[in-house]
Amino acid sequence: MIRLACLLALVALVIAVIVAIRPTGPNAILFSFVGVPALGAGVLVYGIKRWREGALSSDPAWNRDST
Repeated sequence: MIRLACLLALVALVIAVIVAIRPTGPNAILFSFVGVPALGAGVLVYGIKRWREGALSSDPAWNRDST
C-alpha cells in the first residue's frame, strides 16, 4: 500500500511540474481534476496504512516490536 501511495503522489507531482512549466488552461484542468485527487488519495492510502500499523495509536506503552 505504501508503493501505491508513493505512485499516486508521484503522479500528482509530475502533473504539478507540467503545470509549472506550461501554465495553460488544459494543464490547469488536468491538475485540478487528476493531480489534486491523486495526491489526496495517496495521502489517504498512506494514512490508512499507518493507522492499521498502529502508528497513530495514543497508547505510549504499545510497542510494535513486542508483537
